[in-house]
Amino acid sequence: MARRNLLTVAAMFAFAGAAALTVRAQAPVSYARDVEPIVVKACANCHGGDNPKKGLDLSAGKGFADLTQHKSQESPLMALVKPGDPAGSYLWLKVSHTATEGRGMPRTLFGAKKLPQAELDTIRDWIIQGANP
Repeated sequence: MARRNLLTVAAMFAFAGAAALTVRAQAPVSYARDVEPIVVKACANCHGGDNPKKGLDLSAGKGFADLTQHKSQESPLMALVKPGDPAGSYLWLKVSHTATEGRGMPRTLFGAKKLPQAELDTIRDWIIQGANP
């Protein structure tokens, strides 16, 4: 009897976990609410201010336009963000450290630092969902 109850509880947790993943995948991601805080924290120190690197200003209120309306300077045939296509988005290649041009981002004094997986998932989901403001 105890084993049956244990299996029932385990099945309930498994179902709840799968349901949580489904909800997360379906939750709409917006740049202003979800992505901008990540980008400002991780990128705006170099890509912001009066002289942003590569002319890419990712400071608060400016990053969305720069990311969605420009091509990469390092790979000029690629959009920085191609809505619906992370693999075709230079931003994704840079933050996921899979770019063949340039180096992974963000950079630190000691080299590239990969963002936490949850933040990478948010950026990827935003691009997949159409890179909405």
